[in-house]
Amino acid sequence: MKKLIILALATVFLLAACGKNKVDESAAKEYIKKSKEAITLFNEEKFDEMRTMFDATMKDALSVEQLQEVADIVKESGDFVSFEKESVTKKEQYFVATIAAKYIEDNRVYTITLDEQQRVAGFFVK
Repeated sequence: MKKLIILALATVFLLAACGKNKVDESAAKEYIKKSKEAITLFNEEKFDEMRTMFDATMKDALSVEQLQEVADIVKESGDFVSFEKESVTKKEQYFVATIAAKYIEDNRVYTITLDEQQRVAGFFVK
């Protein structure tokens, strides 16, 4: 699990160091839709299906077992209720979607990094 957090943080910090670019509305909608799909699969614990959305680096770095460990922590927030706020920025060749999710007991914020082919290149939840 520490590897997951370190990998996710490294991805976020590396991308944060790059310049931000505006994302047009239609592209933002597509990246938000793909990110919500990944989060939904995660919440439903459909990890094998979720991993089909990953790029090669993420497939190597994040196993089904590691996803289960993170899901077990998120379960402490209760059942998923709804998606709240969302935004997308572009950092070099990556799109970073930030999505707030409401759960019965707590809220979570997902940061999903996607490449230009809409493959998940980073997955972070706090």
